[in-house]
Amino acid sequence: MKNRAAVVAGYIVLYVFLDWVSYIHPVLPVAITPWNPPPGLSLVFLLRFGRRYWPALFAAAFLAEVLVRGIPAPLPWLLAASLALAGCYAAIAALLAGKARIGDKFDNLRDLSRFLAVILPGTLAAALAYVAIFTLAGLVSGAEFFANVLRFWVGDAIGVMVVTPLLLVHGADVSRLRHSWRPTAEMLAQAASVLVVLWLIFGVEFTDEFKFFYLLFLPLIWIAMRHGIPGATIAIAGIQLGLIATLQWSGHRAAAVLEFQLLMAALTITGLFLGMAVTSRREVEEQLRNRQAELNQALRMAAAGEMASAFAHELNQPLSAISSYLRACQIMLARPDEQRALLAETMDKVVAEAGRAGQVVHRLRDFYRSGVLQLERLAVEQLLQGGLEPLKKRAERHGVAMRLTVASSLPAVSVDRIQIETVLHNLLTNAIDALAGARRGEIAVSAEPGENGEVRVCVADNGPGIVPEMLNRLFEPFATSKPDGMGLGLAITRSLIEAHGGKLWAEPVAGGGARFCFTLPADHPGIQDHG
Repeated sequence: MKNRAAVVAGYIVLYVFLDWVSYIHPVLPVAITPWNPPPGLSLVFLLRFGRRYWPALFAAAFLAEVLVRGIPAPLPWLLAASLALAGCYAAIAALLAGKARIGDKFDNLRDLSRFLAVILPGTLAAALAYVAIFTLAGLVSGAEFFANVLRFWVGDAIGVMVVTPLLLVHGADVSRLRHSWRPTAEMLAQAASVLVVLWLIFGVEFTDEFKFFYLLFLPLIWIAMRHGIPGATIAIAGIQLGLIATLQWSGHRAAAVLEFQLLMAALTITGLFLGMAVTSRREVEEQLRNRQAELNQALRMAAAGEMASAFAHELNQPLSAISSYLRACQIMLARPDEQRALLAETMDKVVAEAGRAGQVVHRLRDFYRSGVLQLERLAVEQLLQGGLEPLKKRAERHGVAMRLTVASSLPAVSVDRIQIETVLHNLLTNAIDALAGARRGEIAVSAEPGENGEVRVCVADNGPGIVPEMLNRLFEPFATSKPDGMGLGLAITRSLIEAHGGKLWAEPVAGGGARFCFTLPADHPGIQDHG
């Protein structure tokens, strides 16, 4: 409660002080001034602390009428005028916080547009009510009614457009306010440019002030483009203070002051829109950077997930083979010594499969980390034999015959051996699984020249073929027709082939079955020959 009372008291004191400071060039007898900042302060006060504090605005306005303006009107008329101002600005604050949905924020072009749409007619209504009361009191003649309304409206509108955005923009973030007032060489140059322009307009003899007023747009544009709405609000306030001080010092007549304030209104609106446009653009750019960072993180996570899935998929076969060989070793150890030669052969296979598993891990890790391929120049037949050899025993157990046909005079290929063997392993494993239980299963692996000088390799089987509903998403991740499948084999296979600059596709086979073909690039000069 004490804090609220202190806030209210501080607001009333500051209101009266600002009214006293801005009491220049008054149009008597109702003391209308060309710049009236207290309404701007009042709107921020009501937006921050709630419209229920409107009686504080009424008290502050009444004290300013009595202590500063000294309007020669009976007490009831002063109370009525103060009540009219309090009611109008409480209504403006309610509109800003309600339908306009600005509240105590001011950070985008929508807020600025709605702010001006409420402020301009709202301050006009306050001017009409205020001047009408003193016209009824006999202090303002009917002939001067609209002239006084215009002066009052311009003064209040300028005060609100300068003070309210300044306090809303900077008051919400004290650290930003401190940063804004931390001088830099550029800020000092910008402040100096405002002073130079004011001197050119008012200080140079034989110049027409109204003709050269447009020069004030130059430093304002500079500041708004560099600092956005925070800089624009400070620049507008500084230009307004400099303009009032210059007019006071030069002794311009009240009519000229009103004309300058109309020009200042145009300058203020332009500066606010320009500053807000710059700030909005920067916020959009920041949001895009944040979204890009989030996307990059998501892609890294997806890549990590894909790499983990690839490891699980590709290590399954060698680990299964190792397990089978070790089980065979256990059985042979329980038999007589004549099994020792077979045991040694089986252990050699265990070592080979373990080495293959390690190579798969290293090559896939390198591929998913950087996309780097360890290219070797290999003969096509040698490459395909290396892919078929580990699966021959498995094919025999399932009664599947494998046949390799390589066209003569094929060029060597430049490939990553482990990755292409992984591709062949995936395609052959799928074919063997499709033929499991078939009476006369056969897999034909062939290599022949491609259309553009590359080598085309095909793996065909005479199994049941591809399930129709899988045709359109055959190479998508997690798409599988196997009950225990992961749906990653063909997706990984395509990634590896495309990394080599080749293509992978499926072709229909007459009479049933499936055929998968891929292309490999011919060798490049300078690659070590391993074939």
